[in-house]
Amino acid sequence: MENVTQWNLTFTGLEGFGLRAIVFIITIAILFFSWSSIKNIRPVSRRILLFSLRLAGTLLIVLLLFQPHLEQKEVLKLKNKVVCLLDASKSMSLKCGDTTVTRSQLLDNFFTDNDAFFKELQSSFDVNFFTFSDIPTETSYKDIKAGIKPGGEDTDFAQTLKYLQQRYKDDNVKAFFLFSDGKDTVERPANVNTSEVISGMAREFSTPFFTFAPAENMDARDIAISSIFYNTFTFARNPWKVDVTVKVMGYNNLKLPVTLKEGNDIISTKVITANEEGEYNVTLSFTPYKTGTFLYTVSIPVQPKEAITENNQVSFLVKIVRDKIRVMHVCGRPSWDERFLRQALKNDPNIDLVSFFILRTPNDISNASNDELSLIPFPVDELFTEVLNSFDLVIFQNFDYRPYDSPIYRFSYYLSNIETFVKDHGGGFLMIGGDLSFTQGGYDGTAIEEILPVYLTSGKDLTETSGLRATLTENGQLHPVTTLDINNDRNLSIWKNLPELDGCNITTRPKTDAVVLATYPSQGEPPLIAVRDAGQGRCMAITTDSLWRWNFLSVGRGGSNRHYMKFWQNTIKWLIKDPLFNPIHITINKDTFLPQEEVQVNIKVLEKSYQPWEGVQLEIDVTNEFTGKSIFINKGITGSDGQYTFNFKYEEEGFYIIKTIAKNDSGEIGQEHTVFNIMKTDKEFKDTSIQRELLMKLAEVSGGKYFNLPQKDIRGKISIENPPITKLVGKKQISLWDKGYVFVIIISIVSFDWWIRKRSGLS
Repeated sequence: MENVTQWNLTFTGLEGFGLRAIVFIITIAILFFSWSSIKNIRPVSRRILLFSLRLAGTLLIVLLLFQPHLEQKEVLKLKNKVVCLLDASKSMSLKCGDTTVTRSQLLDNFFTDNDAFFKELQSSFDVNFFTFSDIPTETSYKDIKAGIKPGGEDTDFAQTLKYLQQRYKDDNVKAFFLFSDGKDTVERPANVNTSEVISGMAREFSTPFFTFAPAENMDARDIAISSIFYNTFTFARNPWKVDVTVKVMGYNNLKLPVTLKEGNDIISTKVITANEEGEYNVTLSFTPYKTGTFLYTVSIPVQPKEAITENNQVSFLVKIVRDKIRVMHVCGRPSWDERFLRQALKNDPNIDLVSFFILRTPNDISNASNDELSLIPFPVDELFTEVLNSFDLVIFQNFDYRPYDSPIYRFSYYLSNIETFVKDHGGGFLMIGGDLSFTQGGYDGTAIEEILPVYLTSGKDLTETSGLRATLTENGQLHPVTTLDINNDRNLSIWKNLPELDGCNITTRPKTDAVVLATYPSQGEPPLIAVRDAGQGRCMAITTDSLWRWNFLSVGRGGSNRHYMKFWQNTIKWLIKDPLFNPIHITINKDTFLPQEEVQVNIKVLEKSYQPWEGVQLEIDVTNEFTGKSIFINKGITGSDGQYTFNFKYEEEGFYIIKTIAKNDSGEIGQEHTVFNIMKTDKEFKDTSIQRELLMKLAEVSGGKYFNLPQKDIRGKISIENPPITKLVGKKQISLWDKGYVFVIIISIVSFDWWIRKRSGLS
């Protein structure tokens, strides 16, 4: 990559051809009349001097009207990409014919024999290397030269290509190198041509595939889901769709409902009118709201005399995640605490931060209009009415709202919006201490106090200013927010050794349903960190403005800021109800099992304080997603550690859902589920043949080329386009017209013209 600076002259004034033409005509007219007024002046040199001055002045004025700018662009020269894919599935460990060389070793030999070619390739292109079986895993050329160990249980070319489509959809990939034996072990309906499906996906790349493989295989009445296309992950609160192709053979005049289910719940259905044989396409969509991994099934009903019924439904897993955690951060004034927190939020790639510093308020006197000020007014109405529900978390840090509680801004009304945002929409709210926070910020008796975990004093907060260390409560020792290390003894040691704080706001007392995680060890031990569930959302109060010392002083003592960063990561995850902090957890020892292999399941239930919940009644049901058949039913009670563990085995292959309902004497506590798969291994060895036809087809449809291995020297046999590509990384404009010296020159020209005329006795 190389940075290049480009310069361009642009004009921003007098936009439009018509307006510029008028200025040009007026300029010519002015010069004409100017010349006419002085054409009889003698001597000629004086006449030329006067006209030159008027010409220069006129041109400078026209230049001012056109507003010239010098544009500087910083351009980054980028390399085109080349992607190398190496099959790391188990079938690559098979020996080649009668030799002792395995397919994987054949690839190792190829890279050894063609080392010079790949070094030249990496000097000209940005080369990415992947191993793949079911999904690609990025690796390095160094690791490939050391030898790839084949061990993947499946080879899924379609999934690999889908991954590449997502990974490189915005990149300039000029070639794919694919090294494989061509074995795709994904089970597809008998009427689906694997070669066509995979080569069709390769065609969509519009990039040549150079494929390599080791050198020297009904007409039926059926309705099948021949292919589905979908994103394997999507974002909560965003529409998601699956494109389904249904192939009809041997049937006419059918009304076929195509159904999309999440578990056993139907979430979308569309009807296909199949008047004749052929392929029919339909798109099913829905909007997910919960995060996690979910099992979805697309199905069509079985018709009479169908030869194959297994292809009437396809199940798949989709991971639903948050796009980004949207955080609104409102700070009353700049401070060390604000600076360190804001930096921590900005550096987290998972957070989309909108931050405001209150450097002037509506009460500040200004002799200029808002348009002339560099500090923008606080957009309270837009933030707390129009876009509030698009945020996951709102943070008030040492912020006094009262300067905005006027008939114009009505900030007390917006405080009610925040209460609704938390209670009804499941948002998170955090208040951080300081001399403009809690009661000193005027929040006593407001909607904010309704959701805070502490009661506020009337009037003015007391402030504790002595330097002391935070003290964990018994609840704080177990709560995920204050768990800086999974080992309890180490966690306590960390808290005891954190730097001292500068003081805190003293509130009256915690609310009955609040959980105090840490106190300030002064008189009365006021709450330092307290949390509370408020309706569907969560709230937290941190009554100090000196947590930054956990970062600054720890680093200054030769340590690191990892405990400070861990605390804020825990805080944000808890406030937005990250699934990791769900009070009910189901864990299994792995995701995929052999038939009759023992499945080990652990269920853990935590109280609101995140202490183990003993005596919770659990109703457990394991069902087959394809048939809805229950294969295992169990009941249990959590022990003193809040956990219940059980094991079971099952023979049939398929996707299975473990569901649990937790109850106590007061009623249902909650529900949770997880998904696992039972499948046979060694699919890679069911057919040991090399499927060169698939790789040949892939190369053909993409405009690439197929090669048999071994290949001693590949140079000269492959040609890859390498057009230059650039990316704009920076741009700035330098104004040339609004400089003081331009006006000085114009005034000087006019003055000189006047002086000459005066000396010459001209009017």
